[in-house]
Amino acid sequence: MAIIDCSALIEPHFHWQSHPFVSQDPARGDEFQEFGLKWRGPGFSFVSSPGWMIRGAARLDDYPLDCFAAVARIVDVSGLAHVNAEHVRALLAQSAAGPRRRILILRTGHSARVKNSHITYWRSAPQIDPLAASLIAAAGFRHVVTDIPCDELTPRRPLSDGYVPNPNMHFRSALHAHGLLLTENAENLPALEQDEVFFASLPLAIPRATLSPVRPVAWTQWPADEPELLDVSTPLFNHWRWYIDVDDGHSFADGEDSEDIHFTIRGHGFTHCDAPRHMRRDGLTIQQLPNQGLDVFNGEAKIIDLSGLPLPTRFTPELISARAGAIREGDMVVLRSDLTNRMGYESRQWHLAAPNLEPAAAEWLLDRKPKALVLDFPQDYVAREMPSRHVYVHEFVTHHAVFNRNVPFVEDLRDIGKIGSDRTWLMSIPLKTTCIDGAMMRALFVTWAR
Repeated sequence: MAIIDCSALIEPHFHWQSHPFVSQDPARGDEFQEFGLKWRGPGFSFVSSPGWMIRGAARLDDYPLDCFAAVARIVDVSGLAHVNAEHVRALLAQSAAGPRRRILILRTGHSARVKNSHITYWRSAPQIDPLAASLIAAAGFRHVVTDIPCDELTPRRPLSDGYVPNPNMHFRSALHAHGLLLTENAENLPALEQDEVFFASLPLAIPRATLSPVRPVAWTQWPADEPELLDVSTPLFNHWRWYIDVDDGHSFADGEDSEDIHFTIRGHGFTHCDAPRHMRRDGLTIQQLPNQGLDVFNGEAKIIDLSGLPLPTRFTPELISARAGAIREGDMVVLRSDLTNRMGYESRQWHLAAPNLEPAAAEWLLDRKPKALVLDFPQDYVAREMPSRHVYVHEFVTHHAVFNRNVPFVEDLRDIGKIGSDRTWLMSIPLKTTCIDGAMMRALFVTWAR
């Protein structure tokens, strides 16, 4: 199941206000390498819902997961400077013989020709007729993905012509008026050579959000067209421990013409991944992991159920080996304690009552050659002391045992027990940024067969 990355890189930009940053760096004397992200949307590859611009309309979390991860039909409109409704009608008619799909990819090839860091990305973008939105909605699609910008350019430096209007704003508005989602500024769509792919454009778990950064990806093969999807991500909120600020951005209540949620996260909290560089200066970066992490964080997962044990409990090699069952080389190994479900992620007891994975138990697991370890609890015993004192990098002995083998983590899941099986398929997609130690992600358990 080859995975094709279709995401723009989130990096400092002359127009978009969202950007990654480094919140800790050993090169300047800090303990860890630690990513940060300031989201002031829109920008880069992002998904938007009708509630962004339409008061009272649906937000992202009003849509079922299969509107964000599903089989997608590809319609190629590359080479057209103006994509009118008749073009779209004819192309949809050509592909109408197959089953109805929820996601439509409108491939123009624009982002493959022009970088989004150049003003030409806005000035030369193909224009899509807003009348096409009703045809797309009538064909049963719920989500459109395209590789063009749909916002206008209002630069922060003087230009002779002031700003660059974008007629595609009307196409986006028409899609939203018909209740459709839109992912824009996708990249690498010419690499999708099939008529259909399994496509995911998953927003972060941000309650009440109307738009979100995404990392669109495509699978060239998939086992079933209608898999069951279970969200196992921990939603973002203002937390007493993690350095995160979530607040209302624009708001209809304040008389503005849009509504969105902003956030700034500084560090490894909520559902995210750790690359070995997080604590090892010579460890692999997320960009050095296979397929920039996509091949490591997606695939077969083996769940080890440790949820019935008292809190806290030390997970020893004897305990892990007795409960592990068969682990296949290349599995993602998921350790289920149900800590978040039992204590609540917002509770200080989440740290104080947490179980921990003993380094020798981590070594036992690593000998089975998993490609990643996935957890719903802080793996190091010393983490329980983080609320009351600064904990130094060398004290994270379990992290180091794992990172010494250049194996990454996926951390802070919840609701693992809802899958009802010890083997599943994990879709966990890290945002694509310039940070090297990890990333925020959305994580789903996927049951392919129904």
